[in-house]
Amino acid sequence: MSEEERRDLTDKDFYEQACSYFYYHAEQRTTMINYFIAVFAACIALYGSLIKEYPLASFLISVFLFIVSRLFYSIDIRNRFDVKHSQSVIAQIERDYKKDLLKGDAEYVYGVFSNEDNIFKYYGLEKRRKAENKGYRKVRRLYRIKEIKRLLRCKGAKAAEDVFNKEKAKLLHGVKTISEGEFMESLKTRSIRSLTNSIRDLYYLCMIISLLGLAFAGIMTFFPQWLNIL
Repeated sequence: MSEEERRDLTDKDFYEQACSYFYYHAEQRTTMINYFIAVFAACIALYGSLIKEYPLASFLISVFLFIVSRLFYSIDIRNRFDVKHSQSVIAQIERDYKKDLLKGDAEYVYGVFSNEDNIFKYYGLEKRRKAENKGYRKVRRLYRIKEIKRLLRCKGAKAAEDVFNKEKAKLLHGVKTISEGEFMESLKTRSIRSLTNSIRDLYYLCMIISLLGLAFAGIMTFFPQWLNIL
């Protein structure tokens, strides 16, 4: 490649590349989950229709379901890594440009990926248990008290609301990574589990169902006399 044809790469080029990488693997992850649910549901229906007359076929279907569940979960682990990797690149570019974009006088930090952890720390049950969030738990408790007194129309409702607003303002003082609306929503929500944990639990549940179906079909196929004992 000649010097004239050589194109200098900029942060924008890397940003666009990381975004494309993120979109591709995030979409692939969603597509794979949809395919998995469709295949698993079809096989479960087939298992139920064959279990009485053809327990051996149901046994083989259970084996197939377990293998498919493990295979799709392995693919999801890879897609999850690719998604997180692209997120980390995008977040780093956002942090590099943060000062230039904000110019030190902004009211809110504009960084979708670089501020994700800061925003959702108020939503995660695991984060709430940490010592650093004692103030948040106190505000959340005051929020419940305020809401109960408001619903019951107690005399101390106004005082409870004033105490809550005072503690909320103290906790959010200097925090620019979460809006007040997002913070209030976190108080109303018991827990928002991460997508990663939910998908992982889905695959684990399907593998457990496959093993239970495997055990039941195996008994009906190879040890039918056990059913009379049970």
